Amino acid sequence: MYPAAADLTPCQPAYGGGSILDWVRWARARVQLDQADDAGRLLLGAPGGDNRRLVLALLDGLGDHYLLREGDGSFMGSCRQGALSSVFPSTTAAAVTTVMTGLSPTEHGLNGWVSRGHGSTGLFEPLPMIYHDTRKPLRHPLRRRRLFPYRTVFEDLGCPAFVISPAWLAESDFSLRHSRGAVIAGYRTPEEIPELVAYALERLGPRGIVYLYLPHFDAVAHDAGMGSEALRTTFHRLDACLARIDAACRAGHALLTATADHGLVDAPEAEMICLGAHADLIECLEMPLWGERRAAFVRCREGMLEAFQQRFEAHFPDAADWLDAAEILSRGLMGPGRPHRDIGWRLGDGVLLPRGRRTIVDAPDPGAVHRHLAVHGGLSAEEMQVPLLLGGIA
Repeated sequence: MYPAAADLTPCQPAYGGGSILDWVRWARARVQLDQADDAGRLLLGAPGGDNRRLVLALLDGLGDHYLLREGDGSFMGSCRQGALSSVFPSTTAAAVTTVMTGLSPTEHGLNGWVSRGHGSTGLFEPLPMIYHDTRKPLRHPLRRRRLFPYRTVFEDLGCPAFVISPAWLAESDFSLRHSRGAVIAGYRTPEEIPELVAYALERLGPRGIVYLYLPHFDAVAHDAGMGSEALRTTFHRLDACLARIDAACRAGHALLTATADHGLVDAPEAEMICLGAHADLIECLEMPLWGERRAAFVRCREGMLEAFQQRFEAHFPDAADWLDAAEILSRGLMGPGRPHRDIGWRLGDGVLLPRGRRTIVDAPDPGAVHRHLAVHGGLSAEEMQVPLLLGGIA
């Protein structure tokens, strides 16, 4: 059922020339007149040439290991130049925010599908931009200003920018906030994207960025698993789409570069760690877990952290690694830069990183949570390593 070649060994983020953070910083520098000459030093394996018309494609969930296993003879396989690392946690909320802002997770502070805000904000979900408990929209302007106190990549380019994403997503609260400075265009099917790219390139001028977001691979992987025929079909559909995007880039004299926000790993329900089945663990917690099932952040009641750690190990020996909040920052897992003012709230006491294919939830059993056959968020090579693809005209 599970890909035999899945690489579950730990993999550190490669900030400083080999990560998706460096990828977006390279792209920004390449199109800016005062930084273009220094752009190449920001990304290992960066393409040469002086073309400042860039198309950046983010293929949600397409890990490098999957491409190497399944991409023989594919267009994407022929474009692969090597691998980059994701950010930590290896999840869309952290990674897409990095790509759309040029900030590390340390700086923007988003660390999972569910994150933790300051004070009475509590737990919130940044991508749907809602409060986690009430499901109500997170729209108070002062609270938003504190949660997202940064500018986007597109606001500071000094040249045109376009954001192309699914129509149902293009004008969501999160997308509108993080697309500031760009012209937004939505598509209904991937087949529409090449024409939108061609349209954007006609209006780009001598320098600028077209950013594409394709969420399809990730969505199918969650529902069908990494070894499924449905996922292979989705991969080949996206591969054909990217080939047509490449043709549009060549016709429009643009450089195409693509990567992913993270990879995924299959997660059997039989190996799910359910804290809710153990009252002695739940009584230690001040609030529900947040982050991801592969990177679960924890906040314990006053004086209960040591008891929680001891009880967890008694119930689930050798099932997960623990990193406290200070160690996450000292090891640089969330990247360089000035920490977000609420980084202490976001990290809590620390994070549980399940080993192997395990996941962690605070529900009493697997049936009490939404079923995901494949997941992400952790530090395994399968989740962390993403491809670097190059096409178009450099």
